[in-house]
Amino acid sequence: MALVSSLCLCLVANKTCPKNHSWSNRLCRCMAVQRDTPPPPQIQHSDSFEADVCGSDKELDEETCQCVCRRQLRASGACGPHRYLDKNTCQCVCKTLPSSCGPHQLFNEDTCQCSCARTCPRHQPLNRTKCACECNESPNRCFLKGKRFHQATCSCHRPPCDVRRNRRCASGFYFSEEVCRCVPTYWRGQD
Repeated sequence: MALVSSLCLCLVANKTCPKNHSWSNRLCRCMAVQRDTPPPPQIQHSDSFEADVCGSDKELDEETCQCVCRRQLRASGACGPHRYLDKNTCQCVCKTLPSSCGPHQLFNEDTCQCSCARTCPRHQPLNRTKCACECNESPNRCFLKGKRFHQATCSCHRPPCDVRRNRRCASGFYFSEEVCRCVPTYWRGQD
């Protein structure tokens, strides 16, 4: 970093050189121009110097005198979705960390996303949002069908009904085999 700082001072100090002399960014002083050898192009000199000082993935920002990631890496969207440019390493890295994946999820390094890696039984389809196996039926849905919810199979079932035992109902009620009990007569029209 001291070398980069001295380069900055050199660039600021480079005002004029005597006739037949040119400024050397590497040596920070005016140097005599050799007439028989043409000077190397400034870009090549700058590139090799930047590679020496900043490394292969970085270039020197002349305004701030700091080593920064090369321009093509800094371009908007250069890293793609779900990634960002790490300014220290000049590498595209995932925004999401593998530790952020929930239970039964695997981290995919290619897409930088967590994906659900759970298999579920047929009667409990996978809810991809929660990465959980969930029942098709619920106690409330079964009740509305006149059935009971069976937790082990996530299904509604009709318990056996002993018709003989509950056959007599009070006035205004009738015996429903669906729910195996007496229900109001006005419910009959809703079947």
